[in-house]
Amino acid sequence: MHNQGVIRVIGATDVARLGLGTPIYMRISNAHRDLDVLIPRLKSRKEVRSLNTLLGSVDIAAEMVLPSNADHSMLVAEITEGTAATVETLLLTHAFASGQDWAPPRETDEPTRLASVKTEPAPPIELSQSEAKVLGMLMHDGRTSLGDLAKAIGKSENTATRTIDQLQENGLLDFRILVEPERLGFATEFLLWLEVEPQHLTETAIALSEHSSTKYLTATTGSFSLAGQFIVRDRTELFHYSTKVLGSLPGIRSAEFSIQTTTHKRVWTAIESGVYATAGLPLDPIEYLQPHT
Repeated sequence: MHNQGVIRVIGATDVARLGLGTPIYMRISNAHRDLDVLIPRLKSRKEVRSLNTLLGSVDIAAEMVLPSNADHSMLVAEITEGTAATVETLLLTHAFASGQDWAPPRETDEPTRLASVKTEPAPPIELSQSEAKVLGMLMHDGRTSLGDLAKAIGKSENTATRTIDQLQENGLLDFRILVEPERLGFATEFLLWLEVEPQHLTETAIALSEHSSTKYLTATTGSFSLAGQFIVRDRTELFHYSTKVLGSLPGIRSAEFSIQTTTHKRVWTAIESGVYATAGLPLDPIEYLQPHT
């Protein structure tokens, strides 16, 4: 299944702790006539971690991690050149729930998420050259052999094993299986852009993060205070979600739904016709931070 692209094993990590750069959501509107230009441009950029086309007031949502030396204005200009697209950028300030930790709801009292909700940011950590190389390779392909890892860092397989263990002990590496939710009976993914009263923000974010439909939830700056990705079994459940789930949470001033029509990239993994691509090069976290001329 992995070789066929039905599933993909990845090394999941906490991007914020690595100091890779500034995480943002780029909301692209007025783009429906230029999708054939914009999607390939966005998909090929290493800054783009996830990429979706949408139904609603926003045509494209791209979650990015911008290196500290990135020129945001130039980036927007390069992406939108020759198109009619307009861009709104939201700065992501704290991820309460990671999409890598979502699991299908069970008919038991066991927790659905594979990791606990993050109520506070974890402290940053500095990687060694070997740790960065191993982590980047496992983020790209969690099944990378010890032999290949050892060769990449110029050390023994025992050292590669110890490096993996150290990354896991520091909470920087966990292995996850990517599978498109539709294959598990969840046909509708959507993004939510929420405006929440400041005094209720943390309470609402934690409650929403613990809900079984929540894949990803982050605090943001800009027009919205919370943004996230959510899943239900079909579109008829959206009405129940908007009235029963959102309606029960305090402080929500507004909620904008964007229905995902196509997922083009998920956790830096390209998707073609519902199948995960294996092409591309691993991300080297230390090289990612270097100035580019």
